[in-house]
Amino acid sequence: MMSAPLAFIFNQSHLHASARQGLDMLMMAVTLEQPCLAFFEGDAISQLLAPEISQIDPLKKMLMLPDLFEFEAFYVSAESLAQSPWSVANFRVPVNVISDAEKSNLLASCKHIIRFGN
Repeated sequence: MMSAPLAFIFNQSHLHASARQGLDMLMMAVTLEQPCLAFFEGDAISQLLAPEISQIDPLKKMLMLPDLFEFEAFYVSAESLAQSPWSVANFRVPVNVISDAEKSNLLASCKHIIRFGN
């Protein structure tokens, strides 16, 4: 029987320390085969962006999640995406765009909700 997932909610930009800390914790949980969901809200959508070639990329480990662990539970609300200057084509990993109602339903199924940011 599969256990209820952990929800990781990110709401700070890619430059914030909580972005790296949250990614490390998400990777640890996925490595331990814990079901997880990762939600990116507001400024945190920038964590999903592919970096410019000349930029240092503190979140390059994010690419390991789908490549090594087949993790594909990255979620962005349609509202947050519409308010940002980006589209899913700009993201480094496959992202599921969901409504606020879908997000609420997914969060209701989670064992614990862990927030990174404010």
